[in-house]
Amino acid sequence: MNVHAPILHRDPVPLTVDDFVLLKRAGSFTGYGKVELLDGELSGVRLQHDDEPEYDGSEPVRLDGHAYRLLADAGSLQGHGKTELLDGAIYAMSPQYRPHGFVKDEIAYRLRRALEAVGSSLHVATEQSAALSSFDEPQPDIMLTREPRGEGPIPGASIALICEVSANTLAFDLREKARIYAQAGIPEYWVADVGAKLVHQMWMPVGDRFTQSRDVPFDAGMESTTIPGLTIHTVAL
Repeated sequence: MNVHAPILHRDPVPLTVDDFVLLKRAGSFTGYGKVELLDGELSGVRLQHDDEPEYDGSEPVRLDGHAYRLLADAGSLQGHGKTELLDGAIYAMSPQYRPHGFVKDEIAYRLRRALEAVGSSLHVATEQSAALSSFDEPQPDIMLTREPRGEGPIPGASIALICEVSANTLAFDLREKARIYAQAGIPEYWVADVGAKLVHQMWMPVGDRFTQSRDVPFDAGMESTTIPGLTIHTVAL
């Protein structure tokens, strides 16, 4: 993979035989009677209880956070640039060029100033891992968290708002990531659409979706629906 090229369609990072052996020796396939590696993807047959009907169909093996960090510590992901764990699969993250980087940095700066203005204890975190579930450890562009200090990833329960900046991954951010963030109970989710110059704002998560949403042009400014008093100017983004 050319890690310097924009990622328009996100495919999971392919695993190698060495990765497979490492995970197997570490006990990462507990719960599966058989696991195999085909074209870089793991598939397995789940172990069944005695009272379950017989079934030998295979399904994708989802990696948990422990397996993800095991691969990262072993250097298995170095050739893929920055990565994140989503729904048990490892994805390479898109490079950040100036259109994306400028909008991300400005939103983070303006959120920090706005939080200070209202006396909020929330902290702006950028590009850090968030532990949302056993199988989800994304690295959002921007998070507002109550627990910026400590070891390991930022706890999902501490996150009040997530913002992703989309220059070429809009569909993925609006579908897959929105589903994962809603399932994790993230109160509010923003997707800053660099091309359309607007923010897709979502809130009130129920199940795997946000039940409320609206599109806000950059020149209209942003007001949080879940954090009282939090507003930022988005003109000139």
